[in-house]
Order: sequence, then C-alpha cells, then structure tokens
Amino acid sequence: MESVFPDDIKTIDGSIIAGEIVGVDEEYISVKQGQDNMVFIQWRIVSLISRNREIIIVSHENDRKKFSILTTTTGDFSAKDIRFKTTDKIQDIYPDEIVSNRPSFSHEGEQSEQGVSHDPFSASQLKPQNAPRQNAVQQKKPWKGNVDAGLTIQKGNKEALTTNAKTDFSWERTKDNMYFTGLLLFETKDSVKSADEQRGTLKYERKHKIRLYSFYQESVEHDEIEKLNLRSITSSGFGYRFIEREKLKYKSEIGPSFTYERFRDDIHQTSPGLRIGNSLDWQILPSTLFYFKADFLPVPEDFADWRLESDMGLRHNLTKSLSLNMNWINQYDNKPSAENVSKNDATILSTIGYNF
Repeated sequence: MESVFPDDIKTIDGSIIAGEIVGVDEEYISVKQGQDNMVFIQWRIVSLISRNREIIIVSHENDRKKFSILTTTTGDFSAKDIRFKTTDKIQDIYPDEIVSNRPSFSHEGEQSEQGVSHDPFSASQLKPQNAPRQNAVQQKKPWKGNVDAGLTIQKGNKEALTTNAKTDFSWERTKDNMYFTGLLLFETKDSVKSADEQRGTLKYERKHKIRLYSFYQESVEHDEIEKLNLRSITSSGFGYRFIEREKLKYKSEIGPSFTYERFRDDIHQTSPGLRIGNSLDWQILPSTLFYFKADFLPVPEDFADWRLESDMGLRHNLTKSLSLNMNWINQYDNKPSAENVSKNDATILSTIGYNF
C-alpha cells in the first residue's frame, strides 16, 4: 500500500503550511487542518506545493499562474527540504498529460459547460465566502520586519545616556525582494558626546533563476565623531543563494561599488571599488535565530584602502511579537580618511525588539 503524505504548501518567504488541500479557485487554495479548521491561502504568496511524490512549482508571470511538475526517484521528497538530483525530472509547463489531468492548472479556473470549475486536487470546492464564519481567512503577508531599541541612563558619580534603535524590514514576492535596515546610536558621558551615528541601507533584488539574482544597494551614513557629514556607498551586481533551506540560508554577491564621502570643512572624497557581500541566517532553535552579514569593500587602485562592515547577532523570540536581541556591529576602515580616528569601530547592543 502506498504511503499517504500530507499536503505541504511553501510560501515565498519560506514558511510551510501543512494540511489537506480540499479545493482551489482562481485566487485561493482551501486547506483543511484538523476537523474544524479551514485555512485559505492566496496563490500570489505560494512558491510550491508538495503532494505525495511530486512537487508542483508555482510561478507568476503577467498576472497569470504557471505550474511545473517535479517528480523524484527518492521517497523523502518534500517542500521542507528540496534537494534536486540528476535523476529528478521537471516536466514542461502545461504538457498535454498535465493539462488533461489538471485542467484548472492551465485554464486557471475556467468553467466547464455545466458551470463548475475544474479542481486538480479534489472534487469538492470550498471558497472563503462559503466557509463557516469561525474559520477566519489566513493570508501570509509578503512583508515582515522588526524594530529594536535600548536605553541606558546613569546618574550619580557619573552621568551617562546611551540610546540606540535598529530596524529591519523585508518585502519578498515571487520575483522581487526589497530590504531596508536602519541604525541610530547616541551616547553622552559627563555631558560629552561620545557617539552620534545614523545609518541606513536600501536594497532591491530581482530573481532570475531559483538561486541566481541581481541586486542594487544604496547605503548612507552620518557620524559626528568622525566628522562625517555623509558617506554614500552605491553598489550593484549579481548574487547566488548557495543554501536555501527552511532553517539555514546563505547567499553571496559581488559587484562594482562607488563611495562618496563629505566631511566637515567641505572636504569631499570619491572612490570607485568593489563590493563583496555575504549573508547567513540560521534558525538554531524554533525561537532563536542567528544571523551574520558582512560587506568587504576594496579599492582596486590601492590595495591598502579597504573597508569591512559586519553585523552579527542573536534574536530570541520571547513571544510572537517581542524578542530579546544581542548584536555586534563592527566597522573596520584600513585607511581612514579623517584624522585621529581609530580604524576599528565596534558596537555591542542588547535590545528589546518588536516583530511585525
């Protein structure tokens, strides 16, 4: 007797929704979880579906859905951890046999002569408006983010004020990803300013293959201690996702960069160069995430002139919305432009975060 596998739906942000697919229409997939719970998932956030020993890969082009069927020779094939082998075969999109067996895949809900939509998964057809009222519609948002903040006040023999805020925002869709990170640092000791820094990075990624993508990134920075009014780093190029699993993700990218710096007393400096970026996300525990990001920015004309910017941290979820965070943010400039400025600038942050 053949084994029975649950239906796994993987969304574009890597989440897995398990259940029994009992109906589809042009906009939603109806998934039954347990006896009394029904979940409705929009097609636009679906990446692939695992059913028995096949994977249904979902893509979206010009507001139309396309489907590819991936069959495998292995028995442990699932949406949670896909590992392609040379013996695995991906059938063409809309081959004749798939069209005949799954008419709604190719016609996207086209009605038959009796006015009933074809269903590639089952004979039943459930829609959100027909479901029981207590079964709320669940939609996976394509965006997510967090805001972290910390505050330290010291009074008495010494007076000190330290405040910081850090934010991360991501918006991921089938082909396009957008990311934003921001950092604010301010510190005074005995009424003397020891830190006053603001940074922000905006990044856009365009997927070309399952793992290959192109990117454009813009970073800006202001630092009063370094007498830096503005540092802008513009870079673009290509990246590759070497590891793309549910709990472990690693990608690397490379491309040309251009750095513009404006200091006090109207001092300007520009330098074309190269940017090599690396990013790692590791879900150590269900509630604990380790991440590491590093940008290496060498100047080809001067091998002694290079920068290294890194951000490493742990994020532990206390609740669904609150988290405890530890960050180590480091900037190393091997050839600093300003005088009396240390090459290395490291900051350790302990913050409480709000996840949304």
